Amino acid sequence: MRSIAATLSPSGGTSTLPPGYSTWIQLYEVQPMSRELTSQAIVIQQDGNWSIQLQTLALEEGTYKFEIVEDIMDYPPLSSGSDRTKIFKVIDRSGEITIVSPSTQESRDTLSIRGGRAPEVGSAGLQIEVADSRGTVIYGPLYIRTDASGYFSENVPISGPGQYYAKFSDFRNNEARFITRVSFTLEDPPGTSAGFTPAPTAHAPGQTVSASATATRDAPAYFIVDALPGRVEVSTSTGTDWRIYHTDETGSLVRIDDTGSTAPEEFTVSSSGGAFLYLKVEPVRAGDEGVVTVTVENAKSITSGPAAASYFGDVIPDSEPLSLHFPPWWC
Repeated sequence: MRSIAATLSPSGGTSTLPPGYSTWIQLYEVQPMSRELTSQAIVIQQDGNWSIQLQTLALEEGTYKFEIVEDIMDYPPLSSGSDRTKIFKVIDRSGEITIVSPSTQESRDTLSIRGGRAPEVGSAGLQIEVADSRGTVIYGPLYIRTDASGYFSENVPISGPGQYYAKFSDFRNNEARFITRVSFTLEDPPGTSAGFTPAPTAHAPGQTVSASATATRDAPAYFIVDALPGRVEVSTSTGTDWRIYHTDETGSLVRIDDTGSTAPEEFTVSSSGGAFLYLKVEPVRAGDEGVVTVTVENAKSITSGPAAASYFGDVIPDSEPLSLHFPPWWC
């Protein structure tokens, strides 16, 4: 299983409005679909600048538009020379890397990261940066060698079991350009010596819970999971080609899109407990619609509803989609 995630993409501008003035900036998808997405507040700073950060992972590859919302209640309309809109493109580069090292590994002190790039890239090199579950960078950023076929291999020293995230970039047009971000779970191997803090067990005690909701591309299904400490396993139902997003402990998004309609999308995370796991599920095909069931092992509960939409940069739906809940059963 490969998990991919995006970093935050910044955008901003300048204004002659006074410092402290605030308004909203609206995001629209232009292509491949035409629809309104999320909005964010902007606040003018002392130097006249403003900026926002956008999670791009949940955006399809395509064309998008920012538009500044005018607040004519407090100020006159923006001048004719104002640039209120900005067109930009989202490019998904995650397919340029194939990870062959296991997403779950057993080791005390080393994370193995092995994989390959698109053959045409060859030996151009690759930059990696590894962070722990708190978002603290523990390795890199460091450029590593890729051979003529684009293959790379790096052993990263780590301090113990847990969740780790490897960020991949390369160097193009005189700047480092983000490619993708991959999650790994490191577990303590069996028979370790006393005194070493063990990782969550492969089958942590807890209950299995499920919830279902209707999902389309225009109206994805959202879920909130109250996870227990230990290893948490999440899977979707089959019958439709689903794509699932989840938040990690750093607040970044991770996308799982590995299978088709005949196999579930599934992933595993290590949870420290006391924090919610937010999920978003949508069909891969724009015209598909169906009821998706999400099953979570080692959790207190899972609920479906639109409240989690904001964690993915989406507009909270006006009405909650169909929600079917199943009582938990003990492992």
